Amino acid sequence: EDAYACLAGAGASLKARLIVTFINEQGLSEAGLDFGGLMKEFLEEVVVRGLHADYGLFATTPGDAGGGAYPRPTADRLEQGLQMLEFLGLMVGKALYEGILLNVAFAPFFITRLQGRTPMLDDLRTLDPELHRSLMQVKHYEGDVEDLGLTFSVEDDFFGQTTQYALLPGHSNTPVTSDNRLLYCHLLADWHLNVRLGRAAEAFARGLSHLIPPASLRLFNPRELNQLISGSTEEDGSGGGMDVGDMQRYVKYSGGYHPDSTTVRLFWAVVADMSPKEKGALLKFVTSTSRAPLGGFRYLQPPLTIHKVDCGASPLAALGGKDVDRLPSASTCYNTLKLPNYRRKETLKKKLLYAICSGAGFELS
Repeated sequence: EDAYACLAGAGASLKARLIVTFINEQGLSEAGLDFGGLMKEFLEEVVVRGLHADYGLFATTPGDAGGGAYPRPTADRLEQGLQMLEFLGLMVGKALYEGILLNVAFAPFFITRLQGRTPMLDDLRTLDPELHRSLMQVKHYEGDVEDLGLTFSVEDDFFGQTTQYALLPGHSNTPVTSDNRLLYCHLLADWHLNVRLGRAAEAFARGLSHLIPPASLRLFNPRELNQLISGSTEEDGSGGGMDVGDMQRYVKYSGGYHPDSTTVRLFWAVVADMSPKEKGALLKFVTSTSRAPLGGFRYLQPPLTIHKVDCGASPLAALGGKDVDRLPSASTCYNTLKLPNYRRKETLKKKLLYAICSGAGFELS
């Protein structure tokens, strides 16, 4: 709500640098200067929260359709629903403009609409695979189609109230026959993909177009454009598309660390054992975004860096069961993890997981 109040009317002026300050629960500004890291976190948080089901602005396609997000048809009936959708489109446009990846993937048919194109019958499978299969059965039905009892109308439920719509003006009671079934299939698909989502989809697209014109989006196919928005969307077992080997190849070390440092070797062993959710949390902790950089870590700027925080721990301390007590911290603007020189894997794992999963802000350390 705060972001909407401040930036909803920014339009194309949002191409300028955006400086973000977070306010904590005590009403005080959190420590840290915004050299880009705070803006990345801000954009991801705003978009992810805006797409949450609680707001009623977005829906998600079924799992067999890819689970992509698209504007909820009823969003235009919510108070300021269209304005909020336009604002979220503006935020996604800002992320694209700045090359910031977001933890969200949109339904391919909706991506097609954002490109200024009209989704067709074949695109229906990315919204409702079951309906698409049903229409294909009608299209190829070998018997008398009129026996199916279909007409050129569709029913929709808005907040518990069922309304009937004519697919062909003035012909809602016209039966579907073998001669006109192809027209019926295309009109019903168009109703679900375009007519029903009309105002909601247009509002989001309008916000996005303030920063990224549809002509630029048409340079990519829907899958490529989704990758530009969210990076890897493949369920490859890694958090946010994170390839640990790729991350390890392109990481830099500073403050005295090198690839063979004891703490560094312990760190990579801990990361290798992380769940996808924990890997995403680690990425977000260090880079402000839970998505791996598009094309791999070689393209992350500034480069991912692990900096040594020397806490004076003796190499013999681990033998006595003692270790560094300090938590890791991060400088997200510089993609730097500040890692104390832990001597035990158990300690490093405990401290690192607490730091990345605690939800604490920039005042963690």
